Amino acid sequence: MRNPSRHHHLHNVVLTAVVLLLAAGTLSGCSAATVPVPSGTAEPVAGATTVPTATPPVFASNDEALAAATAFYVSYQGMANTISREGGADPHRIAAFVTETMLPGEIATFDRLAERRVHLVGDISFDSMSVQSADLNLGSVNLYMCLDVSKGEVVGADGLSVAPPDRPLRYPLVVALVQNDANTQLLLEKSEVWSGSDFC
Repeated sequence: MRNPSRHHHLHNVVLTAVVLLLAAGTLSGCSAATVPVPSGTAEPVAGATTVPTATPPVFASNDEALAAATAFYVSYQGMANTISREGGADPHRIAAFVTETMLPGEIATFDRLAERRVHLVGDISFDSMSVQSADLNLGSVNLYMCLDVSKGEVVGADGLSVAPPDRPLRYPLVVALVQNDANTQLLLEKSEVWSGSDFC
């Protein structure tokens, strides 16, 4: 059972999974705000949700927060897949989906694709998303989810896969989403590999 470091960020994790050439770089998409991760637990543990106050909350319930997070992540992953399929071209398209702190790491990852002249074929997807904790008033959500790279390959200019055949195909992640400054849209603030037992 794998127990990878929780300090690898989303795209670094994805590309490490599908091509060793793109492994091990430091990305700057780390935020000062951290997702609480219970150490030594076998399964992820849901945290308490902030109780709404007199100010109308951004989300009425955890279910509403989860629905918004799922819709956001579909859009985010779709754009990430598009840029990856195009070999990292025009990586700033991801800026609408991530915080300013997260953006440099995202750009650096796509730049690695362009530098090595490789691109994604197929799709990277996710499932099993659940709320770890949420601030319904502020509209921020911490999530558990499973990243699925089984339908994606990284190939070179010759069309041949450069992904190791024995690579893991699913990764457990902890993900943090926050509202933008206008409080109208979720943004990806952080995505890290879960450090406990693999729930995927």
